[in-house]
Amino acid sequence: MKTSLLALLASTALAVPYQRTPKYLISFGDSYTATNFNITGAKPSTANPLGNPPYPGWTSAGGPNWISNLVAEYNNSLLLNYNLAYGGATVNASLVPPYTPEVYSLIDQVAEFQEYLSPPPAFAPWKANNTLFAVWEGVNDVGGSWYQPNPDALAAEIMKQQFEQIQLVYTGGARNFALLTVPPTDRSPYITQGENAEYTMTHLKAAIASWNTMLSEKATAFAASHPDAVVKVVDTQPVFNEILDSDVEAANCWNEDGLTCFWFNDYHPGLVIQDAVAQAVAEAWGGFFVV
Repeated sequence: MKTSLLALLASTALAVPYQRTPKYLISFGDSYTATNFNITGAKPSTANPLGNPPYPGWTSAGGPNWISNLVAEYNNSLLLNYNLAYGGATVNASLVPPYTPEVYSLIDQVAEFQEYLSPPPAFAPWKANNTLFAVWEGVNDVGGSWYQPNPDALAAEIMKQQFEQIQLVYTGGARNFALLTVPPTDRSPYITQGENAEYTMTHLKAAIASWNTMLSEKATAFAASHPDAVVKVVDTQPVFNEILDSDVEAANCWNEDGLTCFWFNDYHPGLVIQDAVAQAVAEAWGGFFVV
């Protein structure tokens, strides 16, 4: 583990490859994805592909998250990121309320995409064939629904509405989709060291598995009904589990340096896991990131 941590520390400086024609990454999700980007602020550019705040953005990882790493480390082009993800987001705040009403749900994020980025504006002249749309949603939806009355029906409705939003993004011109599964948050210290830990771990794990199955099924159906779209589900479960299994001590602690433990805090992964997620997305979409 020590070697990988040192290598990761050495890679945190932003190294932007130069290419005349940029590619675009437009992302949606929650705090696992958010960099605190504001669409009305400084736009992504060669000098700072994240736009605002400066690289690596404000993240819940203690440094670069998977978005920051995709932009800086795992592509050989100029990749400009419009990151509409918002910490605490759920798909629909009326179905699973976020921790505060100010949080932008996935519905709000897609509305922001429609207002500012579709059709492609002069400041971001993206095209279907040079833009990847990434959605990592569900951590808060599953976490806030598994214990509710009739949780299976609620989860099915949330998933239905998530794909309604993906349809809106498709209608807005998107054709390349990376959809990330919910990771094993049942292994986070917040759950494993919380009250009724065994009960919560068991039921949350089952709810996550059900969500991820629905996500894969919906993604397959969406791809079948949209033959001009490329839809890839990136499974974050093995990414997290391989790292968490590698060091029991680091898997059960958290530290805001992002490196001492695998968790930045009791519910958010640190730098090592975030970097591995970036690698998984880059591998799944190798032809997009490496030309």
